[in-house]
Amino acid sequence: MERITISLDDDLLEKFDLYIQDKGYTNRSEGFRDAIRHLLSHSDELEPQDEECIGCVSYVYDHKERMLSSKLVETQHHHHGIQTATLHLHVDESNCFEATVLRGKTSEVKAMADQVTSQTGVKNGHLHLVPIKPI
Repeated sequence: MERITISLDDDLLEKFDLYIQDKGYTNRSEGFRDAIRHLLSHSDELEPQDEECIGCVSYVYDHKERMLSSKLVETQHHHHGIQTATLHLHVDESNCFEATVLRGKTSEVKAMADQVTSQTGVKNGHLHLVPIKPI
């Protein structure tokens, strides 16, 4: 393990200290290590597209949008090899929330998430990727 020195604005350090205290970190070093791991795991430049990952694509959509439910189910069937589970929630009379857990190569997981979130009627969507191999 290597020891480094960094300089931070007082306000930024104060916010970081409050954050790590709230999250239960015992020291700054572990907080910084987790922050760097998080940054690197969410960096497209460092993300090998052929590595295995776990992903969760979550999205809100208008279930009254013509044919959207059928298109979403069709997309899930088309990518049946990487889909592991889906949670469906009725938010109100028009909106549904779904979270689909995926496992596969990063490129495949991203492709399915993009195909889902780009559908007309999907209001908001986000893919959370977690690499299986440690960074």
